[in-house]
Amino acid sequence: MHTLRRLGLYAPAIIVALAILYLSLLREVPYRIPAFSGYDKLAHALCYALLAALFTFGRYKDKAVGWTCTWLVIVIVSLYGGAIELLQQYCFPPRTGDWWDWAADIAGAGIGTLIIFLLWTNKRPSTT
Repeated sequence: MHTLRRLGLYAPAIIVALAILYLSLLREVPYRIPAFSGYDKLAHALCYALLAALFTFGRYKDKAVGWTCTWLVIVIVSLYGGAIELLQQYCFPPRTGDWWDWAADIAGAGIGTLIIFLLWTNKRPSTT
């Protein structure tokens, strides 16, 4: 497959990954955080679920289907979340890293990947 076409399969995931990085490293949060408990963890899980889903979808369109691909996506997206937490802790004060944020990232990565895996593997060929 042509390199540019292959890159295009992952463009949505790359854009989301860059958006997550940008928002994670801002000095001040430019939006008002809702008042309910656990919002931050929910936001982490949703962002990383989206990232993992887009990355998994790109992998499947790139003909890399199966459990190995699924686990690889979960590991890569989870490590990305962990790296951002470390960057926040050590390089971008007043931001701080949080183990629970990383746990939410990992959970989101697993959920997003699992959703695409289940949808993709349960696809039925159309009968015409």
